[in-house]
Amino acid sequence: MNTHKTYVAYDAEGVLDHEKSNLKTFRQLHAWQRMRPERFRFLNMDEINFSSEHDDWVDSTVKNRLLAFMAQADNLLVLVSPITNVESPILNWQISKAVNRFHLPVIIAYVGEEQLGDTSIEKNWTKLPNKIRKYIGRDSARMCHIPLTQDKLERALGTFSVGAQTYPWNSTTIF
Repeated sequence: MNTHKTYVAYDAEGVLDHEKSNLKTFRQLHAWQRMRPERFRFLNMDEINFSSEHDDWVDSTVKNRLLAFMAQADNLLVLVSPITNVESPILNWQISKAVNRFHLPVIIAYVGEEQLGDTSIEKNWTKLPNKIRKYIGRDSARMCHIPLTQDKLERALGTFSVGAQTYPWNSTTIF
């Protein structure tokens, strides 16, 4: 049973067709949570409008609400896929705040991958948000990299937690 609460960060900007955006994967996570609530405890961020049609991302009210969610979190899950906007200001801001302010362990989940090997980070380098690449370059954040499968995700979320003070070894831990 996983008792850790997870903040999910993903890029939902720039794609009006949400079936071709990371929002589809975010919704898949919520479906997993509904099917197995004892395994997944994603913080509910449904009330925030993730549409690229709105400019409310720059609004400090939205950022304050995101920070309130992060303050409740035990870890950070970052969704990475071929369509991730690696320069997304809000995605990189969320990663930075989760690492620097809340000291959350970071779990980077690669959408569409079934397993990861020693060269997976290098192979997926261009898909990683700029902040993640910066942290890897400096080895200044504790992050683990997983394929986005239910089993791997459940194990990583149940293992790494700021509350339990369990962190990946470094910024390139393959889990």
